[in-house]
Amino acid sequence: MEARCKFWLPKKNRFCANAPLNDSPFCGNHTPRSDAPWIPCPLDPSHSVLQENLGWHVKRCPFLKQARSLSLQPFYQKGINAGDEEDEDGGPLGNSLPGHPDNVTTSEMKRNAVHGLSVPEFCSLIDKIKSLHESMCRDIRDSFKVTDACDVWIKGQVDRKLPFQEKHVMQQASILGNMEEHGVLKRFDMGEKCDNEGLDDESKNDVPAVVEFGAGRGYLTQLLADCYGINRVFLVERKSYKLKADRSLRQKESLLLERLRIDIEDLNLHAVESLRGSPFLAIGKHLCGPATDLTLRCCLSERNINGDVQKCPIQGLAIATCCHHLCQWKHYISNLSSSF
Repeated sequence: MEARCKFWLPKKNRFCANAPLNDSPFCGNHTPRSDAPWIPCPLDPSHSVLQENLGWHVKRCPFLKQARSLSLQPFYQKGINAGDEEDEDGGPLGNSLPGHPDNVTTSEMKRNAVHGLSVPEFCSLIDKIKSLHESMCRDIRDSFKVTDACDVWIKGQVDRKLPFQEKHVMQQASILGNMEEHGVLKRFDMGEKCDNEGLDDESKNDVPAVVEFGAGRGYLTQLLADCYGINRVFLVERKSYKLKADRSLRQKESLLLERLRIDIEDLNLHAVESLRGSPFLAIGKHLCGPATDLTLRCCLSERNINGDVQKCPIQGLAIATCCHHLCQWKHYISNLSSSF
C-alpha cells in the first residue's frame, strides 16, 4: 500500500491522502513547523517562510516571476492609490501600534482592542455604532431589481456556458438592475454596437469600456455582456482564478477583453494604453472596504502622464461593497470633493 501522510483529519475521519516527505511521516502541508521564527514572504505575504531561509526563498518564490513581469508594465506604480503616508495616524483612534511593521492596524489588533474593553465600555461602543448607523443609513433602503434582460438570462433563455450559482447570479442581476434604474447604463449607452474588427487602435479608444475592479472570475461582466452588449472589457484582479468567464467572453467576436493582474492599490488607470482617453464604466462586486476606497481613488483622481495632467473620463461607477474589517485610515477617502 502506498505510504500516506500520518496526519489525521477529524472532519473527514481519515488520514491525509498526500504522500509523506522522505524524512518525515507527514506531507509538506502537515510537517510540524520549526520553532524558529516564521515571517511573511516579502513578495507574497499570503505565505510565510523561516527567517533563516528568507534569502534563499525570495530567489525561488513562485510569485517572483509574476512580480517582475508586473513591475515592467507601464500601468504599475507601487502604492499610487494607497493614500498619503501622513494620513497613517489621521484617525480618531490612531492607525498603528508601536513597533508593528508598516504601521498597520491588523484585524487581530482590532479584536484584541475590543476584547480588552470592560462591559460598560463595550455597551457604550455598541450604542455609538447603532447611533451612527441610524444617522447615516436612514435613507438607505433595500433595492432588489432584476431587469427583463437579466430575467431572460436567469431563466436559461440565453445560452450560458458558465457555472450557474443562483445566489451570486441574483446579486449580479440586482446590481445591474439598480444601475439601470438610476440611468447609469442608459447614460453609458450600453446598447451601442460597434464592429471592433474594423477599427484601428485610435478609433478603438473611442469605444466605451467597462472596467470591473476585483473581478475574480469575471461573472458580473459576463452577465453585463450577455444582457446588455458591451464592446470593451478590462478585468482588474490581483489573484489568478480557474473557471474564469474570460473564455466565454473571448468567444464574442465584437468584444475586446483585457485582464490586468494587479492590485488596485498599484494600478495607474491612466497609463493603460488601450484605455487611455476612453469613456468607461467602473463596476465591482464584493469589494472589501479598503478596495472600495482604492477603486474610488483610482477612478477619480487626476494623474500626470508625460507632463500632462489627465483625468479619467469615467461615465459611471457602481460598487457593491463587502466586509470592512480590513479598513485602514491611510486608504480611507472621507471627502472626495476636497481630494479630487
